[in-house]
Amino acid sequence: MSGITGFRCGFAPDGVCRAVVSGLTALWLVAGIGIGAAAQAQNEVRAERQNEVIATVGDSVITLREYAMTLRSEVRRRFYHAKPPEAELAAFHREVADRMIDRRLALQEAKRQGLKVDAKAIEAELKALREKNGGHREKIVDERAFWTAMRTQLEEEQLLARFRGQLRQRIDVTDDAVRRYYDAHPDKFTEPERVKVSVILLKVQASSPQLAWDGAREEADRIVERVRAGGDFGELAKMHSADSSSARGGDLGYLHKGMLGTTVETVLEKLKPGQVSEPVTVLEGVALFRLVDRTASHLSEFQKVRERARELLLKEEESRAWTTAIAKLREKTPIRIFMATVAAAL
Repeated sequence: MSGITGFRCGFAPDGVCRAVVSGLTALWLVAGIGIGAAAQAQNEVRAERQNEVIATVGDSVITLREYAMTLRSEVRRRFYHAKPPEAELAAFHREVADRMIDRRLALQEAKRQGLKVDAKAIEAELKALREKNGGHREKIVDERAFWTAMRTQLEEEQLLARFRGQLRQRIDVTDDAVRRYYDAHPDKFTEPERVKVSVILLKVQASSPQLAWDGAREEADRIVERVRAGGDFGELAKMHSADSSSARGGDLGYLHKGMLGTTVETVLEKLKPGQVSEPVTVLEGVALFRLVDRTASHLSEFQKVRERARELLLKEEESRAWTTAIAKLREKTPIRIFMATVAAAL
């Protein structure tokens, strides 16, 4: 990867198919958050209130303790440790409760259908979790209860995965349906504009005095003059660039829009292939860019993206099947929610 980290950034994940989870003690540990965080979540609700019921799903109950643990995890995921906006709080609390109810409905249905867990796989996961936590020193007040809850969580996750697997098996994605999906969603299969770029980076420490930055800019000006007088950009990059691409003559390859910072992309937009930019100040120093090639955005041929189109359609159909299945389960299952209990306790 190029050392020009000052103006490069990665693609954010699209967030499709996020898992709905509850009772997240096990998942916190898997994520490396540790047992201490789980214990803290349990302690956020006073002991005398932990078993209060916030919802009933058929003959099953969801306790305030379970809800508090899930709420803590959801706040962490969605708001990155910040406090949820006051105006969104009530709706957010209800959304978390609804997701827990959906999960409980799916688990009940999985058991009604006779789906079973793989005991050996559960034991293997528990063993791995114990080994992973071996180096941690957080104290577990009741270790037996903790690992019993951990086992239950893993078993539920496996049952949910099998329930979703059954829904997936019922989906028939035909070739005609995939083609229709491709035709209806050209934005999902359009390659964005790409630019092939080379760089010369004159590195300057961020804490350096202005004199050092001015010196790097003056050197960059001299290099630009040499290039425009016929000098080879690649050879000059090997001689002067502090970027990791220098051995390749500064070649960064083809980059999609969004992979470079706004400042650099604005500079490149004004260049024609073969042209070199004026010196550009970036976080790591002063840089020169040469635009080698530019390819316009274009719709990929169906044959090249057919499998990706199939996967995207399958994911949408899975989501639709889940929503339909849960809606049917809600219709035939008595459900009560006591949000006043939540409001009074949190």
